[in-house]
Amino acid sequence: MAESPVDPIKELSRLIAERKFEEAFTGALHRSDVSIVSWLCSQVDLPGIMSLVPLPLSQGVVLALLQQLACDINNDMSRKLAWMTDVAVAINPTDPLIALHVRPIFEKVYQTLEYHHNQSTTSASDINNIRLLMHLINSVLMSCK
Repeated sequence: MAESPVDPIKELSRLIAERKFEEAFTGALHRSDVSIVSWLCSQVDLPGIMSLVPLPLSQGVVLALLQQLACDINNDMSRKLAWMTDVAVAINPTDPLIALHVRPIFEKVYQTLEYHHNQSTTSASDINNIRLLMHLINSVLMSCK
């Protein structure tokens, strides 16, 4: 008799309870389901995690998290912009594990933000947050030429 697949929410909840953030985020990101990534972000103190020293997430996970959140920014934009800002600040563009990937991912995220910045349906508050995140991304891009 085959075992039933583990419910990802139950598994991620267990990992969060055990404070195994790297495993939890890696598992969520590997599912390529932004709704699960968003759910996980909503279950943890993401700003708190991103400000810990040392950071409990690898730079690869942090960069992938920024990329995935940008993919689905339309859904719950205000919240995702806040998460993306917290995540972007925690990225070390000179980390050898991600250095080659920072520029293309940041450029793609920047393009996504620029698109939403120019939409008439984006709220004034979100436009300000987009502008802030675009400045942060641009600053990183300028520093890693």
